[in-house]
Amino acid sequence: MLNTKRIIFILILILLFSTATQAEKEIEFWTISLRPQHDDYFLEKIDKFESENPDFKIIWEDMNFSSINQKLRYRIAEGNAPEVVNLSPQLMVSLLQEDLLYPISKLKQDYSQNYFQLLWENGFYQGEYYAFPWYVSSKLMVYNQEIFKIAGLDPKKVINNREQLFAAAEKITKETGVYALMPQIKIHHEFIEAGIDLFENENKREKAAFNTEAAKEIIIRYQELVKAGVIPKDTLNSGFNVALERYKKNDLAILFAAPQFLDEIEKESDYLREQTSLAVIPTAKDGIVNSPLMNLVIPKAADYKKDAAEFAALITSPASQREFSQQTSILSSAVDDRAELEIEKEKITTKIDSKKALKTEAQKILREQLPKSKDLTLIHPKADKLIKVLDEAFAEAFANKITAEEALTNMEKEWNQILNEENNNE
Repeated sequence: MLNTKRIIFILILILLFSTATQAEKEIEFWTISLRPQHDDYFLEKIDKFESENPDFKIIWEDMNFSSINQKLRYRIAEGNAPEVVNLSPQLMVSLLQEDLLYPISKLKQDYSQNYFQLLWENGFYQGEYYAFPWYVSSKLMVYNQEIFKIAGLDPKKVINNREQLFAAAEKITKETGVYALMPQIKIHHEFIEAGIDLFENENKREKAAFNTEAAKEIIIRYQELVKAGVIPKDTLNSGFNVALERYKKNDLAILFAAPQFLDEIEKESDYLREQTSLAVIPTAKDGIVNSPLMNLVIPKAADYKKDAAEFAALITSPASQREFSQQTSILSSAVDDRAELEIEKEKITTKIDSKKALKTEAQKILREQLPKSKDLTLIHPKADKLIKVLDEAFAEAFANKITAEEALTNMEKEWNQILNEENNNE
C-alpha cells in the first residue's frame, strides 16, 4: 500500500514538473509602435493562439522603430533571441547579410499562397524566403477635377500609365499655368518600376546595370517636365507638405498622397472637397506601385521556429489582417477572397460622392492597387551609399546642370567603385 502511494506521489510530481516545464515555453513577439492603441486586438489573437497551443505562452513587447534593430542584435548576441519580430525590409537588410534570420521557406508548410505575390517576393534573399508579409501602406492619385476640365481633359477618364500621366500633366500646365505634378521622386524606384535592372554579375562580381537607353529616357522626360514648368524646380528639395499646401491652394493639379492626408483636403474647403477625385497611381512598364511594407520574421537563433511560424501565420492571416485593417488606415498583404468579393461589388470610380468621406473611397482604390504593390527598398550592404550617388547625380540632371548621359555615366562610375570595394571585401 505504501509503495502504491509512493508511486502515485512520484507520478503526481512528474506530472506537475512536466506541466511547469511546458508552461515555460515562451514565444516572444516584438512589434513596432502598436501599443496601446491596438492592445485589445493583439491580446485577443494571443489568447486564441495560447488556447489552441496550451504548451506556449506569448510574451508581447512593443518597441520603437529606431531601437528595435539594436535591441534584437543584443538579444541574439546574448543567446536569447525573440521568436517573432516585426521588421521593415530596410531593417532586415543587415540581418539577412549576416545570416541572422531564419528562412521560412525551409519549413514544411508553404505559406506563400496566403499573400499577394509581389509582397511575398519582398522577403526573398539568396534563394530563400525570410518574411511573412504583414501590413502595407501606399499612396493614391489625388486630383482636382475642375483644373482637368479647364485644361480640356475628362476627369472621369482613367489614366492608365506613366506616359499618359505625363501627357495629361503637360496639357494641364500649358492650358492653365498651374503646376501639374510634384512627385516625391526616388530615381532608383523609377528605374525599378520601369523594369530596369540595377545590378548585373560579371565573372561573379557585381556591377551597375542601369546605364541604358530606358534610364536615359526617364531622366530626359523629367528634365523636359521641369523645363516646361509642369513640375516645380524645387520638387527635389521640398517635402510632401509643400506639395500638399500647393494642392490645397489650387496651385497643383495632381497630388500623390497617403490616405491619412485626405482629412486635411476635406477640411480645407467645401470647394476642394467636392472637386477632389481619387484614382489608382498610373504605373510604369512593370505595373509596380511602391508600397512600404512591414514583415514578421523569425531570428535564426529562435528556440521554437515551427511554432513561431504558426503564430506569425495567424497574425498575418487574411482574417486577422482584414480585422486589423478595419481598425487602421493600413492595408492587408494577404489575399482575402472575402475582401476580393467586396471589391467586385463596389464600383471603383474616380468620382467622389459628396456625401462620403474621401478616405472611404481611398480604401477601395488602395485595395484595388494591392496586386501591383511592392516595397522597393534596395536590399544591399552598401544601399545608403549607392542611393546617395543616384540621388545626387539625378538632382544635377533635374536642375539641367548636366545631361542625362552625363548623369548616368557618373552614377555608373561611382556605383562600380563602391561595388568593387564590396567585391574585394568578400
